[in-house]
Parts: sequence; structure tokens; C-alpha cells
Amino acid sequence: MIILQLKRELNKSNTLKAMILAAGMGSRLMPLTLTIPKPMLPIVNKPSLEHIVELCKRHGIKDIKINLYHLPEQVDHFFRDGKDFGLNISYSIEKKLWGTAGGIKRIASFFDETFVVLMGDGLTNIDLTKMLEYHRANKSKATIAVKYVDDPTQYGVVVVDGNNAIKSFQEKPKREEALSNLINLGIYILEPEILDLIPPKTEYDFGKELFPLLLEKGFPFFAYHTDAEWDDIGGLKDYWRVNMDVMNGKVPGYSFDAKEIRPGIFVHPTAKVDKKTLERAIGPVLIGKNSDISESVDLIGPVIIGDEVSIEKKATIDSSIILSNTWVGPGVEIKESVVNKNYHLSVPNNYGVFIDDPKILKTHRIISVNERINQFMINVTDRIVAALMLLFLSIPFTIIAILIKLDSPGPIFYVSKRLRSPKIDKQGKHWYVYLKEQAVKYYVFRTMYTDADKRVKDLKNKYEGGPFVKIENDPRITKIGNFLRKTSIDELPLFINVLKGDMSFVGIWALPTYEAESLLTSGLKSEGGEIDLSEMAHLRFEGKLGIAGFWQARGRSALTAEERAIHDSMQSVLTNLDSKQLDYLGEYAEFQTYKGYLKMLWETFAAVIKRTGAE
Repeated sequence: MIILQLKRELNKSNTLKAMILAAGMGSRLMPLTLTIPKPMLPIVNKPSLEHIVELCKRHGIKDIKINLYHLPEQVDHFFRDGKDFGLNISYSIEKKLWGTAGGIKRIASFFDETFVVLMGDGLTNIDLTKMLEYHRANKSKATIAVKYVDDPTQYGVVVVDGNNAIKSFQEKPKREEALSNLINLGIYILEPEILDLIPPKTEYDFGKELFPLLLEKGFPFFAYHTDAEWDDIGGLKDYWRVNMDVMNGKVPGYSFDAKEIRPGIFVHPTAKVDKKTLERAIGPVLIGKNSDISESVDLIGPVIIGDEVSIEKKATIDSSIILSNTWVGPGVEIKESVVNKNYHLSVPNNYGVFIDDPKILKTHRIISVNERINQFMINVTDRIVAALMLLFLSIPFTIIAILIKLDSPGPIFYVSKRLRSPKIDKQGKHWYVYLKEQAVKYYVFRTMYTDADKRVKDLKNKYEGGPFVKIENDPRITKIGNFLRKTSIDELPLFINVLKGDMSFVGIWALPTYEAESLLTSGLKSEGGEIDLSEMAHLRFEGKLGIAGFWQARGRSALTAEERAIHDSMQSVLTNLDSKQLDYLGEYAEFQTYKGYLKMLWETFAAVIKRTGAE
């Protein structure tokens, strides 16, 4: 019995849980982090968070908690419960940012033994086992990993005594005022009782609040010196440099998920690369899964090409990172840059632009044969049905046009600009989202008096919280306009948009620019403001425009603004999922198929006829 008890104590002394902080917004890495959470940004084609998870595994840490805030579903989808990595991974989803220490306090019950805190948006090969041994040997309650640097002015500085006990801290001191050249790496080993000092339900920070309190109360508090590699991907230049350093072999211990076909040239077995392009490639070069590199492409290392990337003839990639699902056009030259689909970010200039030319950059995704067939059938049906309907409706259109002109002065059609998607650019040092005026011209029969837009501010909006506008018993609507709206005949000219290819019969609702601007700038919260749906609502801009959609088929008149946004966002997400993800969703992804497309059309037709939602 005594031996078993000793074994348990021994095992306990060597065990360690981990908390990985991954809730940051990554604002300095916009627009990359607009669609990719910062911890999921790849370092040599592997998310930075995966590098940290693998570090934990190498040192015997099996129980990991990750806190999330921005785009949490991407992290959850990638790691799931950790079983595929041989680990137990669970998550703490934060509806608001609680700070580095406050986020841990929320889940204090998880930390019933010694635990390590790591940042999820960096790269390090620190020896956590030795750090734990040091922590135990000093009977420390808190241990911070520190490293010597020549210039500490951009870091948090740690001041220690002769026994490496921590005496004080400095935050980004001037060079002449720095009391030490040891910097805080953001890697901590803590005992559970430390969490008792953190107030509950309070935003609380390690560096600014908890650590000074530990010094004040005299807790055993030590610094662990390390020469390990450590890099933070805080900004664009940092992110690019870390990737270049790993490719150049400056960060030992990292292997690539690819085959080295000759010194410095790593190609995944599923990639297709022109033979002559490979022969003249200047390493180091890493090419990811299912990528397709054409002939006469110049690869001048360090170069990192992600998964499902397509690079056309005579393009040049020099000292750059091309993220997954990007298409690079023929003859395009990219140097010292990070490219993600349509976004080109120049590292020397620390400047990024949205390339709105599909001949230069665009999104690229490998589409299965079934997907191609479904999309072909949908496109063909769109055009044929739209053409036939416009031909069939030519006489009714003429009658309606006459009625509109007799009812009130003004044009027959109301043509509005509907937003295709938001764009991102940089002005000075700041990124901002703006609405580029490449909107779809949206054709409907005019149902309002010509001064309707001027009077909207004086009327009460049904959706008080926005961003959508609907006026009950709208006095701006003409008599014939009221009939056209009640029967949905006013939307028949949208067949013109379908015939032109601006939209499909099935897709998300095309927002007027003023509604889209409100959604992007003001966000969207549920009635009462308890739930913030802004992030989900923004996803709708990734979808394809259409006449019929989830919210129309499910009850177009009865739904709240939040329900409209959620329906469109869900449909938008489904449009951008690959075949494996669609299989995972099962029946909920049926509207990507031709059968689901026809079902959606029927449900929408039924909802319009009944003036209610389809069940």
C-alpha cells in the first residue's frame, strides 16, 4: 500500500496540465485574421497552435484546455476532442475577452494540479520537462520562462536576484532605463492555489495584475532561464520572419509534412509540380497537399506554398508565403509577401490590398466530380428557367409596367445596388473594412413613390436594433406597389439577374449597401442584447447571391432580423465547405446538391404562395 501511494505521488509530481491562450483577435495581422483565427495561421503549413499542442505532447502533457473567442469553430473543427492527436483537448469559449489570467479563472476547476500556460500564437521548442523540474526544485508557486536578448525595449522585462527569484517587472522600457535583458516569454508554470488570488468574473491580466500581486504577497516566484527558440507572430513582419526562419533551418527540431525530393525542396506526395519547375527551383521550398504548380514557374526560396494552391505559368514566387486555397495567375510576380486568396500583403511595406481581379489572385478550391456536376446542373437550370420565364412573362410584364405608370409617376423598375461582399484595405497604419462599389444592380418592379428613400428616416423600423429595414404599413408604398409586394410579383424582374449570372435562384439575400454597412459597422445582437451575433452575421458575405434561400423558405415574413442573419450565414458557410465537411453535416448540407437546390425552390414557392414559412 505504501509503495502504491509513493508511486501515485511520484506520478503526480511529474504530471502537468496545459492551458493554451488562443482567444486574441490578432488585429495587427488583419486581414489574414479576418477569416483565420490568429492561432490557426500556419507556420510552415501547420497552424501555430498545432505546434504548441505537439510541444505539449512531446513533454507528456495529455490534458489541454484552450480558450477561444474569435472564430472558435475553426479551432474546434481542426482539433475536435484531441483524440486524433493522442490528447484530451477541451475548450473554454469566451463571449468577451477576460484577459490572460481572467480567462483561466473562469475554468479554475480544471486546474487541480500543477499546470503550464502557453500562448497559442507563437513558436517555441522550450523544454517543458526541465522547466517543471526547475519549478519543483525551487518549490515555486509560479515560474516564468525568460530569455536573454540584446534589445529588450519591445518586451516585458523581468528583473531577478542572484537566486533567480523575481524582484520586479518592466514593460517595454527605454534601452537606458532597462534593468535587465531578460524578457518574459509568456510561458508559465503555476500551482492551482495561485488562482485563488484572481477575482472571479473580472478581466484580469498576468503581467499587469497577478504577477505584481504575487510579489506583494511574497509567494515563491522564480525565473527559468532558457536558450530555446521563441518567436511571436504579433504582426505581419513577425509572421513572415518566423516562417522564413523555420525554412532556413534557424529553428531546429521542426520537420515538414512533405518529401524532400532534393536538398531543400520539400513536396507533399499529393502535389502536382511541373518537372522543369522543380529542377530550377531555388530552395528552401515547401509545397503543400494537392497543390498544382505549372511549368515555367520560378520558385526562389524561402518559399512556402500551402494546401490546394494553384500557380499558373510564368509566375514568380520569391521569399513569400502563399496560404492554402489560393490561385495565382499567369505571369504574376510575388516577392517578400504573404498572400491569402485575394489578399496580397507586402512585408517590406507592411501594406495589404484586396486584388479584385480574378486573372491575378482568387480563391481556389479542389471540387469533386459530384460537386462539379451539381454546380453545372444548377447553373444550366438557372439560365434556362430564367430565359423561359422572361419570355413567358413578357406580356404580364408589359401589363404591370402600364399599371405602375398609371399608378404614380416615375420609372417602371427600381434598380438598387446590392452588396456583393465587403472589402478590406489599409489606410495609414490601420486596417478597415469598407464597401467597394462593385455591387450587383438589383432589378425589381418599383413599388414605392419616388421620394421613398428620403422619407425612410422619419419612419419607425420594425427591426429596431437593425441592420435590416422594414416599415410596418409603409406609407411610401403605392397602391399597385402594395399588391405587387403582397403577391411577390415585384421580384419577378430578378430573373434578369439570374440570366446575367449575377445570382442564382438559390443563395443568400442580396443586402442593399446601407443595410450591409450597418451590419458590418454596428454588428447584430439578439433582442435584448444578450447574444452577440455580429461575427456570424459577417459570414453571410462569403455566400453566393440568390432569389431563394434558407430564410425565405423558412418563413420570410415572420422571422426576426437575427434569424434572417443566421439563416443567411449558415447557407453562406455551407457554400464554402469542402466535401468532407459536407459529409460530416449530413442532411444539413443537402442544399449544395442539385436535388437540394430544387427542394429549396419548391419550399420557397410554397412559402410565397401561403405567405407563411415552410416547415
